[in-house]
Amino acid sequence: SHLRRFSRAIGLSLGQRRLTNNHMDCFQCIYMPTLRLNMVFAQEKFMAGDFLNAKILIDSSDPDTVIDQLLVEIRGWGRTGWINVHTDKIFEKETAYWSYKTMISSNTPVVPGRHNYPLQIPIPEECPSSYESQYGSIRYEIKVRVDSNNDQASSSETFPFLVISRSFLNKLPTNLLTPIDYAEEIDFTCCTLPFGAVSFKVHLKRTAFVIGETIEPVVHVRNRSRKQLKEMSMFLLAKSQYEARSRYEHVDEKKLAEVVMDQCHLGFVTPRSNQDFDCVSLRIPFDAPPTQKYSPEIPLSFIPIITIHYVLKLTALPGIELEIPLLVTAAASDER
Repeated sequence: SHLRRFSRAIGLSLGQRRLTNNHMDCFQCIYMPTLRLNMVFAQEKFMAGDFLNAKILIDSSDPDTVIDQLLVEIRGWGRTGWINVHTDKIFEKETAYWSYKTMISSNTPVVPGRHNYPLQIPIPEECPSSYESQYGSIRYEIKVRVDSNNDQASSSETFPFLVISRSFLNKLPTNLLTPIDYAEEIDFTCCTLPFGAVSFKVHLKRTAFVIGETIEPVVHVRNRSRKQLKEMSMFLLAKSQYEARSRYEHVDEKKLAEVVMDQCHLGFVTPRSNQDFDCVSLRIPFDAPPTQKYSPEIPLSFIPIITIHYVLKLTALPGIELEIPLLVTAAASDER
């Protein structure tokens, strides 16, 4: 019995010791950061060729913090990629449009509180617009890094921002800014037997517009056929083209896609009749990118791997499709 009591006492003390050791193993020292980074941009979107205006905000809570260096790095790049479903080949491409580094501050003591560091950096005039899609993207970001005299006061953050390509309505040729009548005639013929023709005339006040602007075409239809035109609609389309190269064979491939930006249902036209549609209204979204295409004036380093253009598309049954190319700019004028 003495032996049993002794063994129980020994087991209890060992169990308590193991429990105490387990509590010590779970205890960890957590160090809270004493510096926080943030950024405030002067506007939602910046135009290429203008200045990137922003403020770096640093909140510090440690009176002994000394910033060894405050670094800013800006990147702008385009990337495309997809898998060819027929060959299983991977196509991808990446192009750098903007790379910039600068030091804002060095060897600077920082007292507790908020500190502002203003930025004003010129954006290259040839930069393409920010863009996101299934087959590619164009992105811009600014990375801020703080190196200080202790780890808790060192930090690094990345902030994305938007760029819009530089283009103005008042800088375009006059032929894009004058009224135009687009005319087209379609013959319905089956087995050499004529079934009549349909004439379309679309009037536009101009073929160049600004982001956010409303397009109001006037459509005149002269149906000289024996067919009824059904489901007549007009669409504003953004068509994009992506360029990439196969990973191993180094063969280029292009991918086409289109997005409906706005649409208007017109109705139908009875046989042997004329009809005007003068209440058509299509709006270019405010967040749409301007027309982006290849130009021989653009430096090689800024040639876009994603091109974007706009069309007005008129459709009707049976089998009628007409397209009118448009040009969309970022602003009406370059005057401030």
